[in-house]
Amino acid sequence: MRGSKLLYAAAVLALGTASIAVARGQASRQEPQLATRLQPAILLSADHHERYLQPIADEIHRLVDSGQVDRSGFTSIVFRPDDHALDLFWKGPVPTPVGAAVDAWRPGARAKARQDPVGPVSPEYDVRYRSAVYSKAEMEQAIGRFVAVVGNDVREWSTISPAADGSGLLLTYQPKATKRLAPAGSPVAAYEKRVEEIAGMPVHPEVGAVPVPTRGSRQSDAPPWTSGANLRVSGNGECSVGVPGWVSGKRVLLTAAHCQTSGNVYNGQRVVGEVTASDKALDVAVITTDQVPEARFYSGAWNSGDSRPLYGPARVDQGHSVCFSGATSGFHCELEVTHVGMSTSDGRTAVTEVRARNGGIAVAQGDSGGPAVANPQGDAMAPVGVIIAGDNGAKVTCLGTSSSTTCFSTGYFTPLDPIASKFGWSAL
Repeated sequence: MRGSKLLYAAAVLALGTASIAVARGQASRQEPQLATRLQPAILLSADHHERYLQPIADEIHRLVDSGQVDRSGFTSIVFRPDDHALDLFWKGPVPTPVGAAVDAWRPGARAKARQDPVGPVSPEYDVRYRSAVYSKAEMEQAIGRFVAVVGNDVREWSTISPAADGSGLLLTYQPKATKRLAPAGSPVAAYEKRVEEIAGMPVHPEVGAVPVPTRGSRQSDAPPWTSGANLRVSGNGECSVGVPGWVSGKRVLLTAAHCQTSGNVYNGQRVVGEVTASDKALDVAVITTDQVPEARFYSGAWNSGDSRPLYGPARVDQGHSVCFSGATSGFHCELEVTHVGMSTSDGRTAVTEVRARNGGIAVAQGDSGGPAVANPQGDAMAPVGVIIAGDNGAKVTCLGTSSSTTCFSTGYFTPLDPIASKFGWSAL
């Protein structure tokens, strides 16, 4: 079973100097017919600590999402694996049930870690309460005000997202392109003043480009389809097969909407299925297939048949470790979540940003649509989203790709929660 990556055609890439790159390839290459096999469990530098912290993060999210606590003050959860801790940012007093859940989790996590033969010497895992000036809801409302006034104008801004610490909004833009918010080349302070007037709260601007979609090959798969396999789309472009699941009782595979929004998609000459639904803001498309997808993903190089099981799905927070699997560049781990809830000036919403901890490849053009995975349990990993883009301002040398392409050390994916809400998607 193989995986695939997507790259946008040159016309799609013409987003200007302030655009996120989408990758799309041309000819696919035949992959060696290797028997599917499991590799040793993935070892991520931060994952040993994350596995002890994940249960309390999941419980806090459950309390907030279910409405069992007053969520108006919730801001974010940030993983700090090197400190053996989560930072919980909250505006105002932390609700009693949240504190009770943390108190119940803490002794068990510490005791379990002490019995772990490869665990840290002093596994004092904890949740640290941090005061926030603004809640997540307040920052999302401010983003809505900003976009309503400025519009999705790539000349005026690139990305905008809530600050994890609740201090306001994080915004990227191209100083030489902006005209309406500040004259081109204006000092950052002039631009900052205007955007804060619109948003109604502090904004922290930095120079940055719009994410570029990544269309571009894992090359000759066959049913049951495996996530990360090559997906040939319109215009002889290439993307990747994404996470499998169900929609309205039908078997489906996810991919990126910038790859294709209708009609059949292929792996080689085989029809994988038909794109029956898509959403531009999420940049996600649904492929309905009459053939059985497999709850596995490709976990090796672009020309490797290695794969692993999927379980879950799951969600991740800032600071969490993630891996990408795409048909063009293969499998990349040691990616750290750096922003969540990001919007982009070309109309995407709910975007999560990751960066390669070692400065290497996170994603390449041709990887769009492939799975983002996390939380290793033995050989299995949990799907957390659909790969959609790379950062034009973070290009790196491509090594070990299926074809000549563009690679990025910063990548973007759409989380599964909004996908489930939009399409009624559920995991296999």
